Amino acid sequence: MSTRWRLFFSYLAVIVVLVVALSLAVRSLAIHAVTTHMTGMGRGGMRYLMTEEIQGAINAGVNQGVLWGALAGLVAAVIASYLVSGWITRPLAHMADAADKIAAGDFGQRVSHAGRDEIGRFAIAFNNMAGQLEQTETLRRELLGTISHEIRTPLATIEGYMQGLIDGVIPEEPETYELVRREAARLSRLVTDIERLSRLEAGAEPISPRQMDAAEAVEAAAASLKPQFANAALSLDIDCGDPCPKVWADPDKFTQILGNLLSNSLRYTPPGGTVKVTVRSEHAMVAFTVEDNGTGIPAADLPRIFERFYRVDKSRSSAGGGSGIGLAVAKALVEQMGGSISAESVPGEYTRVTFRLPRWN
Repeated sequence: MSTRWRLFFSYLAVIVVLVVALSLAVRSLAIHAVTTHMTGMGRGGMRYLMTEEIQGAINAGVNQGVLWGALAGLVAAVIASYLVSGWITRPLAHMADAADKIAAGDFGQRVSHAGRDEIGRFAIAFNNMAGQLEQTETLRRELLGTISHEIRTPLATIEGYMQGLIDGVIPEEPETYELVRREAARLSRLVTDIERLSRLEAGAEPISPRQMDAAEAVEAAAASLKPQFANAALSLDIDCGDPCPKVWADPDKFTQILGNLLSNSLRYTPPGGTVKVTVRSEHAMVAFTVEDNGTGIPAADLPRIFERFYRVDKSRSSAGGGSGIGLAVAKALVEQMGGSISAESVPGEYTRVTFRLPRWN
């Protein structure tokens, strides 16, 4: 049974109960009043006859009034149930239709409801859910397309070299096999990065935080990259303040986070530039900032740099511009350790990435 009919029968039941109760009450009160009034008129026989006739007249009048009242109540019930049920069920029906279309893959569906009542709040929540689903579906399609492209590139290279070796076009030299091995290693790194990110986002990556000296942690993370900075003619400065705070973090994960940020600065800062790591206490957190004076990030791209496979320069290959997973991994690691990460940049001037981790008191 539909909601509209349920509302109609509920209104009708209330009206029937009210009419019956009212008719019984009116009949009882009217007869009692007339009987009391007739007690003082004439003798007993005449009094009984007149009271019986009056009772019949009262019953007839009450029955007629009840009949007309019931008809009026029925009409009111039909009108009220139609209007009220339509007001309630119409947006719900629209939501049901929109939900069916969303389930079929049309994520652009939205519902409208002008009221600020519970149904209006439900409509707003429904639209928010539909928007999130649409965004998730868009990201899923982009992710599948990007992964396909990233995997296809090294596979095509490997296939080309192997076909050349089979046809005798490419000589069987150690350099040729090294190129094939390099592309296979690149493909393996990509699969490893995707697997690691999936574990992090699923909360399956084990985290073992402990007390760490922030200065020692930064120096350890930067040590392996200092030769690359020197070869690129870049200056790497570290400022931990005095005294340098203690931080509560997983040493290996901290090294991954800072290493990813320093690698990005190394890649996008021209020779002669400077990369600076700053450590400061901020209430219950320790802020680690990696700042460079490299190419910078356009404002339109800045909100998306922590997304999987997102690259500011779409023309860069994964060989020259990374896989686009490093910042996503850094964000997942920071959040898993109870921290946060943010970025700000002015193209051509600087890029500043700051992540915060709990401080050890």
